[in-house]
Amino acid sequence: MIIGFLTMVCFFAFASEDRHVFTSNLFLRTLADLYVVFQFPTHTFLFSFLGAHLWLYFFGLVFNCIFYAFIIELGISLESTNREKKRNQEIQS
Repeated sequence: MIIGFLTMVCFFAFASEDRHVFTSNLFLRTLADLYVVFQFPTHTFLFSFLGAHLWLYFFGLVFNCIFYAFIIELGISLESTNREKKRNQEIQS
Protein backbone atom coordinates (compact mmCIF):
# COMPACT_ATOMS: atom_id res chain seq x y z
CA MET A 1 0.00 0.00 0.00
CA ILE A 2 2.87 2.34 0.83
CA ILE A 3 4.61 1.50 -2.44
CA GLY A 4 1.42 2.26 -4.37
CA PHE A 5 1.02 5.59 -2.60
CA LEU A 6 4.64 6.54 -3.28
CA THR A 7 4.26 5.57 -6.93
CA MET A 8 1.18 7.74 -7.26
CA VAL A 9 2.82 10.73 -5.55
CA CYS A 10 5.96 10.39 -7.67
CA PHE A 11 3.86 10.06 -10.82
CA PHE A 12 2.03 13.31 -10.09
CA ALA A 13 5.31 15.03 -9.20
CA PHE A 14 6.83 13.79 -12.46
CA ALA A 15 3.83 14.99 -14.47
CA SER A 16 3.77 18.41 -12.80
CA GLU A 17 7.53 18.78 -13.24
CA ASP A 18 7.24 17.79 -16.91
CA ARG A 19 4.39 20.22 -17.60
CA HIS A 20 5.84 23.02 -15.40
CA VAL A 21 2.66 23.21 -13.32
CA PHE A 22 4.38 24.13 -10.06
CA THR A 23 7.51 26.07 -9.34
CA SER A 24 10.40 23.65 -9.37
CA ASN A 25 11.95 22.99 -5.99
CA LEU A 26 14.25 20.33 -4.57
CA PHE A 27 11.45 18.21 -3.05
CA LEU A 28 9.41 18.13 -6.25
CA ARG A 29 12.46 17.33 -8.38
CA THR A 30 13.47 14.54 -6.00
CA LEU A 31 10.01 12.97 -6.18
CA ALA A 32 9.99 13.32 -9.95
CA ASP A 33 13.40 11.64 -10.17
CA LEU A 34 12.23 8.81 -7.90
CA TYR A 35 9.49 8.03 -10.40
CA VAL A 36 12.14 6.40 -12.60
CA VAL A 37 12.74 3.87 -9.82
CA PHE A 38 9.05 3.03 -9.60
CA GLN A 39 8.87 2.50 -13.36
CA PHE A 40 11.43 -0.31 -13.24
CA PRO A 41 11.27 -3.16 -14.48
CA THR A 42 8.22 -3.12 -16.76
CA HIS A 43 8.55 0.36 -18.21
CA THR A 44 12.30 0.02 -18.64
CA PHE A 45 12.07 -3.11 -20.75
CA LEU A 46 8.61 -2.79 -22.33
CA PHE A 47 8.09 0.96 -22.74
CA SER A 48 7.39 0.84 -26.47
CA PHE A 49 4.58 -1.63 -25.81
CA LEU A 50 3.25 -0.13 -22.56
CA GLY A 51 3.52 3.48 -23.72
CA ALA A 52 1.17 2.86 -26.64
CA HIS A 53 -1.91 2.37 -24.45
CA LEU A 54 -2.76 4.38 -21.36
CA TRP A 55 -4.40 1.51 -19.49
CA LEU A 56 -1.36 -0.73 -20.13
CA TYR A 57 0.90 2.02 -18.80
CA PHE A 58 -0.98 2.12 -15.49
CA PHE A 59 -1.26 -1.68 -15.40
CA GLY A 60 2.53 -1.77 -15.64
CA LEU A 61 2.77 0.58 -12.65
CA VAL A 62 0.41 -1.64 -10.65
CA PHE A 63 2.50 -4.67 -11.60
CA ASN A 64 5.65 -2.85 -10.44
CA CYS A 65 3.99 -2.03 -7.10
CA ILE A 66 3.06 -5.67 -6.61
CA PHE A 67 6.57 -6.74 -7.63
CA TYR A 68 8.23 -4.35 -5.16
CA ALA A 69 5.83 -5.38 -2.40
CA PHE A 70 6.70 -9.02 -3.04
CA ILE A 71 10.44 -8.28 -2.92
CA ILE A 72 10.11 -6.32 0.33
CA GLU A 73 7.90 -9.00 1.90
CA LEU A 74 10.36 -11.70 0.86
CA GLY A 75 13.25 -9.74 2.37
CA ILE A 76 11.41 -9.23 5.66
CA SER A 77 10.42 -12.89 5.79
CA LEU A 78 13.96 -14.10 5.12
CA GLU A 79 15.40 -11.72 7.71
CA SER A 80 12.92 -12.77 10.41
CA THR A 81 13.57 -16.46 9.66
CA ASN A 82 17.31 -15.87 9.87
CA ARG A 83 16.97 -14.07 13.20
CA GLU A 84 14.76 -16.86 14.57
CA LYS A 85 17.36 -19.48 13.59
CA LYS A 86 20.12 -17.48 15.28
CA ARG A 87 18.04 -17.08 18.42
CA ASN A 88 17.30 -20.84 18.55
CA GLN A 89 21.00 -21.66 18.08
CA GLU A 90 21.95 -19.30 20.93
CA ILE A 91 19.36 -20.88 23.22
CA GLN A 92 20.58 -24.42 22.42
CA SER A 93 24.25 -23.47 22.98
